Amino acid sequence: MVRACNMDIFRNVPFGNSVFQIVNFTDGKETPQRRYRHCLLQLNQKSNILKECEFRQKRCKIDILELKEKLKSAQGFEKQRLEINLEEKEYQLSVEIKLIEDCMIEVVIYQRILKSLPVFTREEFEQAEQEYWEKRLLSNARREMIASGSVSPQTIESLENIGMSIGRNKDGQIIYEKGLFLPKPN
Repeated sequence: MVRACNMDIFRNVPFGNSVFQIVNFTDGKETPQRRYRHCLLQLNQKSNILKECEFRQKRCKIDILELKEKLKSAQGFEKQRLEINLEEKEYQLSVEIKLIEDCMIEVVIYQRILKSLPVFTREEFEQAEQEYWEKRLLSNARREMIASGSVSPQTIESLENIGMSIGRNKDGQIIYEKGLFLPKPN
């Protein structure tokens, strides 16, 4: 017979993101507006996960009560199946508890980051998008240059899409220029 691990040993290690990972690798560090957006998106996702876990946990508890009630009168193979089903439901419940604990830790961290940022309106967010994409794409171009000695055609195209041109100066160094003419949308 295979024995399952005690779920308590899993509580010491996050199955989701670690606090270090959230704090140091949160998307959108280029602008506070993007970091704010990223935290809100993560909070929304975590809230949905918590709600789904809550519903599954409630169903699991009802299933456990129902199985225990049925076990009182069951016999033979039916009783054995019900005992297995009960064991399985109790295991599922312990897994849900682990998911909830990990998710709650992440929620607290994202809330803490949000408290350190101003609240942005949609208009303020949209106004910061040009700066965000410039910083992000120029950072991508820099990393590509370090890694391969050139900038990918996709990054160059993306820079052109936001009104920047990229090329080389007479010494062969990569340069960029803002204000590339962009056709106005129809």
